[in-house]
Amino acid sequence: MAAFPSIANPSRGLEEETYLPQIKSEFEANYVQVRKSATRDRSKWNLVWNVLSETDYQTLLTFFKANQGLSFTWTHPVSLATYTCVFSTSSLKGKVGRYPNTREGVTLPIEEL
Repeated sequence: MAAFPSIANPSRGLEEETYLPQIKSEFEANYVQVRKSATRDRSKWNLVWNVLSETDYQTLLTFFKANQGLSFTWTHPVSLATYTCVFSTSSLKGKVGRYPNTREGVTLPIEEL
């Protein structure tokens, strides 16, 4: 299993989401019954770089192309916990930067398996 490349940490913070699905049943008398539909939660992260060097972008792009549809390990930059993840999307988003050899607004959502 591949490891997420060693590039600059996301510069716009780290958006995190904890996903724990539930089943909700509504009854005629306006009662509601709710229960978990899974025994464990999964985390999702939206990795965002305001500015990323062209070298780091190309490294990320190569990794994305080689591992799309496959799992990889990713180390959380704050907790340093390692997760097995997949890409949450079919595209890597970013635009050519205003400064030489940079990309701006690079976005890559990933999620835990």
